[in-house]
Amino acid sequence: MVDAGKSKGNKGKESKISTKPAWLPEINMMGLIVGAAIYAFFPILAYDRGIDALIAFGAAGPLLIGYQARSDIKAIILGVIGGTPLLYLANMGYLGAYKATETSDLLTAIIVLGLSAVMSWFGAHLYKNRAKAKEEYYKQTGGTTKNIPPKKEKRLQDTGSVKQNIINMFKPRRKQ
Repeated sequence: MVDAGKSKGNKGKESKISTKPAWLPEINMMGLIVGAAIYAFFPILAYDRGIDALIAFGAAGPLLIGYQARSDIKAIILGVIGGTPLLYLANMGYLGAYKATETSDLLTAIIVLGLSAVMSWFGAHLYKNRAKAKEEYYKQTGGTTKNIPPKKEKRLQDTGSVKQNIINMFKPRRKQ
């Protein structure tokens, strides 16, 4: 009987069998944690220092979450999950005085989590647009993977005269 991990092609290497169920989506946990931290950090810093313009930088968190999610539904779900730390901090009063009522709790939850979901969806949309642009560029350049456009060859011809060569360098060229 042949062991699945030790076949002739593997030469003693063990096979990597995933223990994760196939129906679970791939989630980038690092992107989720960093995005949630950014989304919560900047509003707290803005409130603490009194600089309201810093709140706008918090939008980078859900954008990162959505960009790492790479699909619309997964981005929205992960965006809501990534928005919960900010919701918790807002409800605990870290973002200013907060009077807890049923209406204000519900309204705060809808606004914070809704904005997070929308911004995460937009991050996934940015990922899709960038992937399309990369694919089009790849097709356009004929399979090269470098982001450097091909260099055009100079069409200067040696005429045998130094003076004429210098004149030809500065003449406007016609397309052939």
